[in-house]
Amino acid sequence: MTNEIIKIFRRFLIISIIQILILKYINIGWEGEVHIRLFLYPLFVMLIPINIPRTVIILLAFGFGLLIDMFYDSPGLHTFAFVFIAWFRKLLLKFLEPIEGYKIDSSLTMNNFGFNWFLAYSSALLFINILLYFLFEAFAFQYIPEVIIKTILSFILSEILVILYVIILNPK
Repeated sequence: MTNEIIKIFRRFLIISIIQILILKYINIGWEGEVHIRLFLYPLFVMLIPINIPRTVIILLAFGFGLLIDMFYDSPGLHTFAFVFIAWFRKLLLKFLEPIEGYKIDSSLTMNNFGFNWFLAYSSALLFINILLYFLFEAFAFQYIPEVIIKTILSFILSEILVILYVIILNPK
């Protein structure tokens, strides 16, 4: 268990450094408005092992979301979206459960479950996270078309970033 805590903490440091020091400053847009933001931080919740209790995951997401919000000057937007996917993760895992089931000490990585499973899992959580972020950022129904465009464009590039992270750093 101590080894698992060290892995989680190391992953927290790597993802937060990348998100805060690099991805925060990569905003793609046109006509004076940002349309694409890159989100890597949801990967932190995605890769937490199955044996970690849901309340611990939600508390970790809350703390990490607050950290991201502090650096992004976005009062609670990242925290809300991140806590929601931390809560929703258990439901999604039940839906995506392989026929043979999960091992109690499994890490939710591409190595353990394959590319297609991980793509479905990470895509669902990432899309929900980004959609909630942009919905609450706009906070008005009149901006729904813009929210959808921002969500789709940000999702595509962020999912590529998540897959590259998992392939390059090969978390186990």
